[in-house]
Amino acid sequence: MDIHNLQAFIEVADKKSFSRSAETLNLTQPAVSKRIAALEAELSARLFDRMGRTVHLTEAGRVLLPSALKINSELSRIEDEICNLGKEVKGKLSIGLTEYVGVDRRLTPVLKEFRTEYPDVVVEIHFSSPEETLCNIESGVLDLGLCSMDGQIQHDKNHSRLRNVEVWSDRLTIVADRGHPLAAYQSVSMEELAQHPSILPAKDSSIRNAIDSAMLDSGVEVSVSMETQDFQTMRSMAAIGLGWACVPESVNDGALVKLNVENLSLIHSIALVRNPDRSMSRASKAFFDSFPARIS
Repeated sequence: MDIHNLQAFIEVADKKSFSRSAETLNLTQPAVSKRIAALEAELSARLFDRMGRTVHLTEAGRVLLPSALKINSELSRIEDEICNLGKEVKGKLSIGLTEYVGVDRRLTPVLKEFRTEYPDVVVEIHFSSPEETLCNIESGVLDLGLCSMDGQIQHDKNHSRLRNVEVWSDRLTIVADRGHPLAAYQSVSMEELAQHPSILPAKDSSIRNAIDSAMLDSGVEVSVSMETQDFQTMRSMAAIGLGWACVPESVNDGALVKLNVENLSLIHSIALVRNPDRSMSRASKAFFDSFPARIS
């Protein structure tokens, strides 16, 4: 199986477009189509359905994609190891981010400084859920991950092999629009908060787990009017009065009122994660060392 054909398949599956994939691969669109056709002929299976300007994976394509990603990751690892035999820090660095980490203002200067110091490192950023990010680190698809977390990965039986260290922490705040019924209160009880609809992340996310646990401890249940993984959407919906929201203090731009909720103190942690069974490339180690904390 030709690796270039496999890489073209991965790009088209990611971009859902032959033209955009051609730009990424520095190829012509016919060349990408030829590679996909060759792979389909070799496997005797159609990998994509073409619908207008977009393409979608067929059942055979969905079966192939996880294995293709692993093969490509392993080849990248081999290339990195060979590159790392020299003194220069170069090669590819794949970093997984959750949506919450992606909007954290503290991430931008870290990435900017790293790119300035190591211009020969190709940094690939992949956004996904915390669970998917951890699975991809464990399987070797990703080198490192920055995840919004509640508790240590070592205590998670599903990812007990992984190691992490907290690099940032934030206080979680309850916010609402200025016209919200609770906005004028000097303090708000958990019972009062539970009487109003909320805009929260999906279940099993770290922030949702934190607020659900706090509500449960107070003997009340949160009323959710909307679930979203995007902080901007969360803020926008809270601003039009759809409900109160729970967000990290660092992403609150001051447009919403912070509610003083009695007996509520929640901390949001972000951890840098790696798989200790996989040797770190020079690029991974350099990025790793850009944080004041270190992974054990």
